[in-house]
Amino acid sequence: MKKFTVKPRLTHGRRILIGNQDEGKEYVFLGRLAEAGQLVRVDFDLSIPHVVAIFGKRGSGKSYTLGSFLEGLCTRKTETTISAITKTRASLLFDTLGIFQWSDVPLSQNSPQKLLQEQSLAQRGWEIQNESLDVQIWAPRGTTSSSRQHKEFTINCADFTASDWGYLFGVDILQDRMGQLLNDAYEKVVNEGWSDGSSTYPPKPRYAIEDLIECVQGDTEILNNYHSETRRAVFQQLSVYWRNPLFQPKRKIPVALKSLLEKGEVSEQDLKAYESLEGTSLNELLKPGHLSILLLHKMSDELRFVLIVSLIRKIMQARIETSEMEKNLKILPYLTDEERSAIKEKINQGIPPTWIVADEAQNFLPSEHITTATDVLIRLVREGRNFGLSFMLTTQQPSAIDQRILAQVDTLIVHKLTVQGDIEYIRRNLKSALPEEVKYGNNILSFDDLLRTLDTGQAIVSNTEADRTFIMDVRPRVSVHGGFGL
Repeated sequence: MKKFTVKPRLTHGRRILIGNQDEGKEYVFLGRLAEAGQLVRVDFDLSIPHVVAIFGKRGSGKSYTLGSFLEGLCTRKTETTISAITKTRASLLFDTLGIFQWSDVPLSQNSPQKLLQEQSLAQRGWEIQNESLDVQIWAPRGTTSSSRQHKEFTINCADFTASDWGYLFGVDILQDRMGQLLNDAYEKVVNEGWSDGSSTYPPKPRYAIEDLIECVQGDTEILNNYHSETRRAVFQQLSVYWRNPLFQPKRKIPVALKSLLEKGEVSEQDLKAYESLEGTSLNELLKPGHLSILLLHKMSDELRFVLIVSLIRKIMQARIETSEMEKNLKILPYLTDEERSAIKEKINQGIPPTWIVADEAQNFLPSEHITTATDVLIRLVREGRNFGLSFMLTTQQPSAIDQRILAQVDTLIVHKLTVQGDIEYIRRNLKSALPEEVKYGNNILSFDDLLRTLDTGQAIVSNTEADRTFIMDVRPRVSVHGGFGL
């Protein structure tokens, strides 16, 4: 890779730690300085929550960098050659392209697979070992998976708001007639209760899709206020999602499962388990020291969007509740031993501090118009650090990310870019000063030239606590990178 001559010199030591002014005991080995002089290791501090953005054109290495960072968060041991962690934080990756589904496969020069041998060669000269990782890959129920090691996940529709359903249906819940009906049914089922003329049904915050369907078909006010064609259209859409095995809970057994029961391919016990499912819990997804990867590349754009938004919203609420209890333990002096034990038990049942990570975030965070995700993500990056939540995103279109989100980023990792608008957007949002001079060979490089000159796997790093922006070679992976061409 290229070596750049940079003024002023960043450090006279052999290591720099970015992300915190204090010397942190937790860190991820991020890479090495790609600047002339002695080898300088670059570590990223993990002792406090962060908001990190990784940018770069297609093929520049941004997903590889993301994978390298995530590996350090989930090592099986606390002290390894790629990180030092306490295994108290969970990590959750929304894999929108499916390239991280092999992250549980370790690299080895002795592997019978030629690709794994080739990828492991990148580790030469880096003094790293093939560390064991705690990684779990999750595939949506109803889709085929590439590995027997993958687990299925389901979603609880009760985590969806009326706006979420409107986005799935492609309607405005305030202006479109179908959207208005959908919103009315949601409000009646969840908040107000409804009546079919002979019976009344109380509000049901933890609702199932069947509850929405029954309200659409039976509520007297809805029958009087909406045309039959509108009701039929909403019913048909809800029925499509009810039949999708990804959605839970289900109080009725789908016809397809009943036919399997008749053939003897499933048991009565299987059907009871199917009825009782409430969706994959946060405690299953977010385990301290573990990385969970949700494979979302086989979903529709609309469903992927709603799933990401609803999960982030749910995680934030859970962490708000847990972190408040954690602070109570540290602050309140008058708690009895019994009260402290009860609070500790509730904390153990809650979710740990978490890294929430989104690959190719421009797919659900467009800057040209406001979406539900925009509001949720703005709240996450503004408030999440108070509750132990870190956020990291990648995109090949920096200018597609809402400015209010980028303003909260404390660390930019920028790979090669060629589009002038994206380069200017990065320059306006740098978190630390630029070097006085950057040279490659005999040529003095402008900022634009530098970003266009970077090799694959090189990036500039700009952090709020760094003396200046610097150039880095990214650490090689210890697990398989799926973002290669065929």
